[in-house]
Amino acid sequence: MTKRVNDISIPSIELRADALVAVDRGDPYLDWAPRFSCLDELQVMDIGSSSIIEDSIRIGSWNLERGKEWQRAAEIIERENVEVLFLSEMDLGMSRSGQQHTAAELAARLGWHGLFAVEFVELELGNPWEIASPVESTNVAGLHGNAILSRYPLHKPWLHRFTQSDGSWWHRQFNEPRLGGRMAVGATLETSIGPVELLTTHLENNQGPIERADALRELFARRLTHLPSVFGGDLNTSTLNPRLHTDPFRERAELATANPDRFLNPCAYEPLFDLCHHHDFQWGTCNTTEVTQRPRERGYPKAPLGRIDWFFVKQLIAQHPKTIPAIGQDGLTISDHDLIVCELLLR
Repeated sequence: MTKRVNDISIPSIELRADALVAVDRGDPYLDWAPRFSCLDELQVMDIGSSSIIEDSIRIGSWNLERGKEWQRAAEIIERENVEVLFLSEMDLGMSRSGQQHTAAELAARLGWHGLFAVEFVELELGNPWEIASPVESTNVAGLHGNAILSRYPLHKPWLHRFTQSDGSWWHRQFNEPRLGGRMAVGATLETSIGPVELLTTHLENNQGPIERADALRELFARRLTHLPSVFGGDLNTSTLNPRLHTDPFRERAELATANPDRFLNPCAYEPLFDLCHHHDFQWGTCNTTEVTQRPRERGYPKAPLGRIDWFFVKQLIAQHPKTIPAIGQDGLTISDHDLIVCELLLR
């Protein structure tokens, strides 16, 4: 049962250390995840305003890759007049991002309402290139999750944890031992046409198209309503399952040579698009045809790049989609994903 809280419960360093030892020796994840109350909490950040959206709204979605660069991200969000923002990969108390609660810091900087939920309890410091940089030797909280930030109040907030995602495939194989699993966050906005449903998730890149569609099928069965809706996020529509390939980068290059459009237009290879169509979502007017992966200075992600961040709308008119480079005023990248934006007409 999800508990709405003002502040996420911080698991002790001792509990995280014990969990790491336990899962290393082969204890089932399901024996340990319930000991972390933060996995069943939804943080509600409310600034007390009560504005109703009138004619239109600009909505954005951004995987901010830990959220460390939230101050530089805020400049782009304000410049683009974004009013509601879906966020993924936001850290809370991680050494690699300065021990900050990056979603809360960004919400405070913008003066917005917000929701935050923990996707994973990180049991070590991060991936190899993150721990190669000077960092503190421990995480204050070791939490990593998704958020919705909004200029307008967020009503009826909820958290849904996917039943087929316990994070166990991550352990050691990807040098990031963690507990938790993929999940979705949602709420409603009060607008001039009545309530509008918001849904966002971050689907698994180390599973395949079938598993990603199964996750959305579960989400829609549990959470989709009759209301006008906008759904979006980092859906990792890579068109393949990396665990089934011996050399994913080489094989991606071969697939792109055979079909240059494959990673920009993955609809034929990712059944989640058919699923969304079945539920009356459309995506043609709310997305551009540009890649959303952004190579960082460390040389990753590698080409061929694709569009893996998406919006879908139901019973709403979307227009003016944009894919905005995740590059700050200093010319350096902010994230390995670009920001996507579109305008929703409320009529």
